[in-house]
Amino acid sequence: LGDGRAITLCEVVNQQGYSWEMQLKGAGRTPYSRFADGRAVLRSSIREFLCSEAMHALGIPTTRALSLVETKVGVLRDQFYNGNAKLEPGAIVCRVAPSFLRLGTFELPASRGEHDLLRAIGDYAIRKHFPQILAVGQEKYAA
Repeated sequence: LGDGRAITLCEVVNQQGYSWEMQLKGAGRTPYSRFADGRAVLRSSIREFLCSEAMHALGIPTTRALSLVETKVGVLRDQFYNGNAKLEPGAIVCRVAPSFLRLGTFELPASRGEHDLLRAIGDYAIRKHFPQILAVGQEKYAA
């Protein structure tokens, strides 16, 4: 389960027919950021940007950082978890991936007993990413 900092903007289909989801990470509170502020600091955003590009260069499928901007909003963080929180420069990463569907996407509604939502997410995942699954009813979730 992620930290809830990501906000999905849209899904686009490129000229080759590939689908890409776009998200902002670190732009502020979301319905899923729980007790956190939803902000990101510049140092971790730079690390995400560099690591995603390095993984891509190595041929490892990963999200890609489309842009990285520094905000004018300071973000209070305890970098070493030693009780010495200080303001750091904030940042927002716009990232893209074929899908941001993660295990956590299923964990939250499952933990809340929201079976209808869980089924809807499962149906979406099968329809979007595994259309070769032709089973029906409960059997399609076991496939």
